Amino acid sequence: MPPLFLLPVLLLLFPTAHGYPSMCRNATCGEVTIAYPFWLNSSSASSCGYPGLGLACENNTTLILLAQSHDRYRVSGIDYATRTIFLADGEAFNSTSCPLLHNLTIDTSSPLQLTPSDSNITFFYNCEKNASWPSAVELDGCAVYNKSSYVFMGDGYTGEAHEYGCEAAVVAPVLHVHKEGMGDVPPERRYVDVLMGGFELNYSPHSGQCGICERSGGWCGYQHNQTNGSLGFTCFCNGGPTTDKCGTSILEGPLGSLHRRLILRHKAWYVLQVGIIADIDLRVNLPSG
Repeated sequence: MPPLFLLPVLLLLFPTAHGYPSMCRNATCGEVTIAYPFWLNSSSASSCGYPGLGLACENNTTLILLAQSHDRYRVSGIDYATRTIFLADGEAFNSTSCPLLHNLTIDTSSPLQLTPSDSNITFFYNCEKNASWPSAVELDGCAVYNKSSYVFMGDGYTGEAHEYGCEAAVVAPVLHVHKEGMGDVPPERRYVDVLMGGFELNYSPHSGQCGICERSGGWCGYQHNQTNGSLGFTCFCNGGPTTDKCGTSILEGPLGSLHRRLILRHKAWYVLQVGIIADIDLRVNLPSG
């Protein structure tokens, strides 16, 4: 084939070099960009992302349901470079003085884990006896309780809740830097502001079944089982979805992005070279006037 005819053939290769499944596209909720391995809950038959990292968008507010705690937390941002998600207990935004919080439980098998930047404060609710510790601060405005409620600067007090006849004890994660700066906040807003400042969790990439899928060139995700409504693990590949992993093509999936860029650059260089050669060939073979 003459060099001139190679140009359109090579250009046709560009669109097929990006094997990015449509369900893996980024989404936005408010000011939060939702990208792989997170995914936006929807009514679609399939989604792309890690189990446990599904997000909901309600009134431009991004929410995550942490599986072990069964409670929803507000997401204020995601740093994909450091693999960190910033979130806060949603109940902290529903009270100005006595937030009714949830205990956070994170299993070691979860893709999300607390970080060294996190610390804790402890809440006792509806206690029969008055707390005698100097660090105990009584909460005002706990309308759902008719007895005393307290907050402590730490997490080593939960065993004392029974001794003081408290109805509930909650250990709430907060950022250590916010906890250290609590003295600069007016007392009536001090604990609520620190809770609204939230805490952070790290997520681990390329682990478990998703890691096997990604190393094979795929994107981890799930598909709805039309029979029982459950979610089934799916590895989205250039050649179509599978329940295990993709083939061995190095050009598939997020781990092959560097190779795709290098090949595309090589193709662009080759197209340029072919174009120059074709132009020279035409000039050389033009009939003399």
